[in-house]
Amino acid sequence: MKKTRNILVSLLTCLFVILAVPTAVSAAAKAPQCPKKQTLEFYNAYISGNEMPTEGDGYIYIKNLSRSAVITNVKSSNKYYTASKAAGLNAVFVQTTSDSDSIHDVKDGEKTKLRFTVKQNGKSYNLSCAVTFKKHSRVFKSVKIGSKNYAALAKGHWTVRDKGTAPKSKVKITVKTVKNYKVDSIEIFYKNKSKKIKNGRKVSLKNATTICINYHITAKPKYYKRPTAGYRGYFFGGTVKSPLYESFYLEYEDNILAPQ
Repeated sequence: MKKTRNILVSLLTCLFVILAVPTAVSAAAKAPQCPKKQTLEFYNAYISGNEMPTEGDGYIYIKNLSRSAVITNVKSSNKYYTASKAAGLNAVFVQTTSDSDSIHDVKDGEKTKLRFTVKQNGKSYNLSCAVTFKKHSRVFKSVKIGSKNYAALAKGHWTVRDKGTAPKSKVKITVKTVKNYKVDSIEIFYKNKSKKIKNGRKVSLKNATTICINYHITAKPKYYKRPTAGYRGYFFGGTVKSPLYESFYLEYEDNILAPQ
């Protein structure tokens, strides 16, 4: 009888060990992870034939990041950059440091190595990511306003200010994106009003100041998750519902400066 009891105890012990293994694996899988390397693309403004400098920023998405996680001990190999937890996103936000003696303009190919500690669920995890800033790649195959194609000027720019006035007659506006981008809407801003049009339609641009093309990225970044409550997205002054959404603005300088 005693021998039988010992056998049963041994079997139960083995069973508990077997059942505990998946739990340990699951716990290990929930440790936060970030990409070893990350490219962050940036846009410039193109005003009256000149490219305006800009700051470098962007998101590094983290797998298994708890909403209550705390990011500490942030260290950057490039003194001009730092990072902090992004509100409403499973990410850290990389940005230019605010304590610099002067505003730092990002350079194409500029790099930094970020190291930081994630504290969540009673544990601490040390993560790192090598970041490279790159001028933004082409988004549009064509941006045709009548007979004029602005696609080449739009490359790497969030806004282009055209010297001159908008066409006086009705023109067709046709926008085509490269792979992994999709046009959401086209909006025309006039002196005292705005209107949305469908891609490929004709519209009067008399007194138009700005053509806004709203679009989004269809290829999600590594570890990206949809924003949660607390996210407030901005893209050069305009609000967006997620970091995947962006806009391109074509402005007509003479119409903007002309009196109403």
